[in-house]
Amino acid sequence: MAVTRPSVQRSPGVEQRRLRILAAAAQCFAKSGLARTRIDDVAAGAGVSRALVYNHFGSKEQLARQVRDHMLDEWTQAVDRVLEEASGAGEALVGWLRVNLAPERRPLLTALVASDGAHALLDYESAAGAMEEWRAKLEALLRRGVAQGEFRGDLDVPATADVVRALQVGMIQHLLEAKSALDASGEPYLRAATELLSAGLRSPTCRQGETV
Repeated sequence: MAVTRPSVQRSPGVEQRRLRILAAAAQCFAKSGLARTRIDDVAAGAGVSRALVYNHFGSKEQLARQVRDHMLDEWTQAVDRVLEEASGAGEALVGWLRVNLAPERRPLLTALVASDGAHALLDYESAAGAMEEWRAKLEALLRRGVAQGEFRGDLDVPATADVVRALQVGMIQHLLEAKSALDASGEPYLRAATELLSAGLRSPTCRQGETV
């Protein structure tokens, strides 16, 4: 999931308090859900006053939006680190999948998406932009793999990017289901998904034991 947002300049002290409140709110939302979480709960978890939470965020709904944005920003940063640090395109693609299915994100995602006020948290224009950025990064990664000889030279990059994105989105959706038949973040399913990707993308010149 990739989201690019303009940065806001804050003093170190203000930013530290803001991040502490966001972390406390994320824990409260993940544990109790959006509807049952009170601003008093968030303030207590952050070690600040109720008034300070309102001063920073205005309302619980706006706080939830900021928690959502912060989670997505951290998600994007984790993906970017994988893309920068991986030794090859295949390793980067596998790492990206693992980031997207990280089990520690599941409780908060579920709380935000399943809440009664979820419609107020959805920003369709931003979501569309994020999905397009996600697709562009996938295309760039696939082209990198083709250029390096890891992926097949005859790969239809745009179509493959769409399919890989759809596969990841489908697996993420399983994370949000209370009773999913698929433990999308479980190691057997992650391994099966990466093996399928490897088999479909691998260049004939790549040795069978190599990643993708």
